[in-house]
Amino acid sequence: MDIGTSAVRLCEISKAKTGYTLTRFVQHEFDSDPSLDEAKRKALRTEAVKSVLKQVRAPMRKVVFGVAGQSVFTRSRTLPPVPEYKVTQIVKYEIQQQIPFGLDQIAMDYQILSRNEQGGYEVMMAAIKVDVVDKALEILKPTKRGVAFVDVCPLAAYNWLKHEGDFGTQGECVAMVDIGATTTDIVIERAGQFRFTRPLNVGGNDITKAMAAAFSIDFSTAERLKRERGFAPTGDPLKDGKGGEVIGQGLQRLSSEIMRSFSYFRSLPGGGQVNRVVLSGGGARLRNLVPFLQRTLGMDVRLAQPLKGLTIGAAAESVKQCPEQACVVLGMALRTCEPVPLEIDLIPPRVVEAARRKVQILYWAVSITALIFSVLSVVPAARNANLQVKDRIEQLKVAIRAYDPEVVQRIRVGTPPPPSALNDQLAGWKKQVLNVQNHVNTLDKARRWRRFWMDEIAFVSEARPAAKGMWFSSVETSLFTDEKGGQPGAPAPAPGAPPAPRGAGGGGFGRGLGANAATGAKQATTSFGFPGIESRFGGASTGSRPGGPSAVSGGAGPARMNDDPVTGTMALQNGIIIHGYAESDEAISEFLDTLGKTSTQMPNGMFLSAEKVIFSEGSVQKVAWEALYNAPVDGAVAGGPAGGGRNAGGNYQQAAQGIFSFTVEVKFRRDKNRVAPGKGGKKEQAPAAAPAPPPAPALVPKPAATGAPQTGNAVGGNPA
Repeated sequence: MDIGTSAVRLCEISKAKTGYTLTRFVQHEFDSDPSLDEAKRKALRTEAVKSVLKQVRAPMRKVVFGVAGQSVFTRSRTLPPVPEYKVTQIVKYEIQQQIPFGLDQIAMDYQILSRNEQGGYEVMMAAIKVDVVDKALEILKPTKRGVAFVDVCPLAAYNWLKHEGDFGTQGECVAMVDIGATTTDIVIERAGQFRFTRPLNVGGNDITKAMAAAFSIDFSTAERLKRERGFAPTGDPLKDGKGGEVIGQGLQRLSSEIMRSFSYFRSLPGGGQVNRVVLSGGGARLRNLVPFLQRTLGMDVRLAQPLKGLTIGAAAESVKQCPEQACVVLGMALRTCEPVPLEIDLIPPRVVEAARRKVQILYWAVSITALIFSVLSVVPAARNANLQVKDRIEQLKVAIRAYDPEVVQRIRVGTPPPPSALNDQLAGWKKQVLNVQNHVNTLDKARRWRRFWMDEIAFVSEARPAAKGMWFSSVETSLFTDEKGGQPGAPAPAPGAPPAPRGAGGGGFGRGLGANAATGAKQATTSFGFPGIESRFGGASTGSRPGGPSAVSGGAGPARMNDDPVTGTMALQNGIIIHGYAESDEAISEFLDTLGKTSTQMPNGMFLSAEKVIFSEGSVQKVAWEALYNAPVDGAVAGGPAGGGRNAGGNYQQAAQGIFSFTVEVKFRRDKNRVAPGKGGKKEQAPAAAPAPPPAPALVPKPAATGAPQTGNAVGGNPA
């Protein structure tokens, strides 16, 4: 149903094997004088709607109707490549930015036109104020008809002409100009796709009002005169006369607005030059209009042919008298038969919710009725079912008694059956299977994480200076935690007390940063060694320091790995502590700078870099070269001092045959993106370490008299 400004049209189409058939078409015109007040115009429309429905007498409960294009906000936008479920959110945001109303005051919809090469969306958005739709719905209330959906009149006409092939070939840019009584709507298609729509505040009533003013007649007489004798000017003043001059002034304004719209479309992204114009609507019936627009627009202009592929039924013969006016109502009817290019539905959310509640009430009524009938029919059937159940129970008792008479005697009505010994055996086997599965899962996780620290060790090894000598005597894992008052469970030492041994978690480099509350440092580290290298099934874990309590378990004696080494122990540690030697302080500085500036890409695509590099100059000591042949694994100074010290410039003095021992703590970071050079690591100066404790007992035999290195020595520049 097309409820226009000057007429109400209703059509009904049906689909057959050979195409569509127009089974009914009714048109009822009424006075469209702009001087009438709103109440009078509403009464005329209501009477026209009732007259049309009375003539059709179709058993329909819902209709499809459209709203004028000038009442609808339409925009075409290119959206970025996002998941499709987010398109609705973006459309709501775009519409809210363009319309000065809240989302609860508008009805909106959108249509995805196409996808571009980058994965974005070409979207056409439409919105209308709910009050406008409610006014149109009030006309249908006296007819007791519901609404299936609310279309947009120019888009409905475009859908029908697109279906009939009036928009031409794929490469053309065609504009549909629908001339109505009060407005003219333009819809442009380019390369076979909808691109642009715009309403013009010019229509057939403007020409009628100009004629009424020029000839001093009323609006109805001028409208009849325009239809019977009016024509577009030919350019010859003798033939056109005064009527042609008056009509020409109105048409000249219309053509100017059309040309301005075409120029604006050319300036838009994806726009272009219009090649052809298709005319539709009641205003297109004016005589000599096509040659006039061809002359003023300078392009091909044709009348729409909406009936060329349609079979006309006996009850729809009246459509042949005004085919140009039927494009809108045919396009709305087409949506009920097949998908169309633009399926915009501007039905208010309130109407949708009311329809949903009606359906729910109907379902509840049917459900309650069915429940009542079911109860009435179940009572006799339940009695028969109870008798069958009792018979079945007696049969089962006979069968069970043949196997175990005691079970039958112990079964009472309403109590669970006695447990069977077989169930206990089954539970035992299930428990054994579960233990095996847990063991397999633990081994599988250990297999997948067996190279957990290889990337980190390789990273720090490659950071060593290439042209300067540097050796690692030991590398151990550590856990960096941020604390305000020190490491939990580690009391602050009394003033003047000697530092705690390294195995106890206090003193020394690194552990003194969080364990000693007097320093006030916020960064605390805990050493764990490399748990998992020596299994708890084969001996002590390396997470336990010689001569001290375990760093993992917190107690004395050898440390035990957690049941899940991957998630319980290994995955908690996020850094390492490096003890080593360098032949110069420049080598140490170059090593620290390289750690903070570089990053490396791992096989899984992640980038490994140093988030923090903690180094204290107090850990640097000058030792003899012989320290390389029996390097301790806990950072204690070996080989004795080699002399030397600071000079006036702040550098270490090079004593004869001496090297520098150092300790560095590194906190690692794994990130999806590469860290820019100079921003990977954050080098922090640790507080000066406490006096070094006496050298720890050697973990490997002393070198032989010949000076040959033993296992555990830091030689060759390779990490021990």
